[in-house]
Amino acid sequence: MGFTSGRYTATWNALAVGQSQEGFRVSHQFMKRLVQGDKFGETPIDGIMRGMEVLVEARLIEWDAAAIATLISPYGNLYTINGIGKLDVANNYAKPFILTAVDTNPGPIPLSQTLAKSILQENFPVNILFGPDLRDVPIRLRCYPDQNGSYVATA
Repeated sequence: MGFTSGRYTATWNALAVGQSQEGFRVSHQFMKRLVQGDKFGETPIDGIMRGMEVLVEARLIEWDAAAIATLISPYGNLYTINGIGKLDVANNYAKPFILTAVDTNPGPIPLSQTLAKSILQENFPVNILFGPDLRDVPIRLRCYPDQNGSYVATA
């Protein structure tokens, strides 16, 4: 059987993000240009790989975790417009997001995962509850590849 489970801790820019509600979901999708011809109408007959995107999603439940403030406002102070015209990667706003397995015997696989360049995804609404319930913070990070096209940092 190939079942696996296990808890991970996470850091962003070397700062702990605290506990999440259920863990961290790393998703990827490929971008393709479908090839269609008049022989079969709108039926795709091939596809051209045009890139991919990698995202990380979580619902953080520790409001005072070290990384929260910079993670939800990576360009400066919260509710202040700062960073207009600056690039995420070239201006070093995108930071490493590192997942590390807590239980390592036998533990989940992989034992760690480093997404070298990540930042709050564009147009993602960070909803912060100010009320008498647990203050959770939903996040979605966009990850960028390195100059070799890899999202995962190598040692």
